[in-house]
Amino acid sequence: MKNWLKFASALFIGAFIFASCESEVTLTVDPTDITIDLGDSFDPMEGVSVSGAKLDDVLVLENPQFSNVLVDHYVFSYSVEGETAQRNVYVQADKLAKTYQVTDVDDDGTQYAPYPVIVTRGPEFNQLRFNELYFDNIIVNAVVNGPVITIPQQTHQGVSIQGTGTYNGETQRILTINYTIDGVTGTSTFE
Repeated sequence: MKNWLKFASALFIGAFIFASCESEVTLTVDPTDITIDLGDSFDPMEGVSVSGAKLDDVLVLENPQFSNVLVDHYVFSYSVEGETAQRNVYVQADKLAKTYQVTDVDDDGTQYAPYPVIVTRGPEFNQLRFNELYFDNIIVNAVVNGPVITIPQQTHQGVSIQGTGTYNGETQRILTINYTIDGVTGTSTFE
């Protein structure tokens, strides 16, 4: 019985010492917010460090599925041994800003000669400004989110304008905008 008590005491002390020596896991993600342009490379593990565990054991989840050629707000969630951290990655539409030649074709078949449109970056995240799209001396505002360019309903010179469009993130170019101008629908093609 005496030996059994010595053994139990030694086992208890050993477990206490082992528990005290276990290293605490710390997971760090720096920076927590990153903004990149369309097509730029991004390594989700850059700036991620861990102590008390292996970096290879860090689980990374993406929401939505990350694409560097799709304008969006992506959330990366990191976890290892009960520790968690997050990073926001913003892919911005700035590379879509450039000068285009635009051809408009109304749904009735009326085609308008190509004309230059300067697209600039707006003051808000992923906002684009189309200078002289459809009308001289007018700026039409649009927002890029996911695969869609949206021109929310707006009025210029008493005319109502709205539309949706597409872009190619790999080539960083606007492709088309399907518009409605005072009830007349059509498509603008950007070259």
